[in-house]
Amino acid sequence: MRVLTRRLGNSEEAEEVLQDAFINYHRAAHGEQIDNPDGYLMRIALNLAVDRIRQDASRRRREEDWFDVNSAGRAGTQYFAENPGQDRVLIAKQELARLTKCLESLSDNVRAAFILHKMKGMTHSETAMALGLSVSTVEKHIMKAMRHVLTHMPDHE
Repeated sequence: MRVLTRRLGNSEEAEEVLQDAFINYHRAAHGEQIDNPDGYLMRIALNLAVDRIRQDASRRRREEDWFDVNSAGRAGTQYFAENPGQDRVLIAKQELARLTKCLESLSDNVRAAFILHKMKGMTHSETAMALGLSVSTVEKHIMKAMRHVLTHMPDHE
């Protein structure tokens, strides 16, 4: 467990990887005798940890790319003025209504994951805990919602 925690930097993720390793071990064993069960389990766990690290890096790159694409040409724009004009308030309300309508067509879990992470600022782990899902599932839900929003909410409507 300590090795996984050091590799992943998070005891919650280490526990999740270890649980997945036990499941994979059980599936692979099929009641057969494994010569070195501890070593075999450790290898499965370390491979899953490497996979998790790669997935996290890939997710971060996707989110950075998504942000870059969706903020292109907006650098330096001040979105939150101390006293925004009524026109900006109206535009913000309209955009929120568009987003809300767009999100309505998503499943409950996908919509909730998107709202908790992107709008409420929760981490993937916090979102997963709040929804009773795995971090991996939450990441997939968020990406699905982001693709949906990009497809159904073009910048100029």
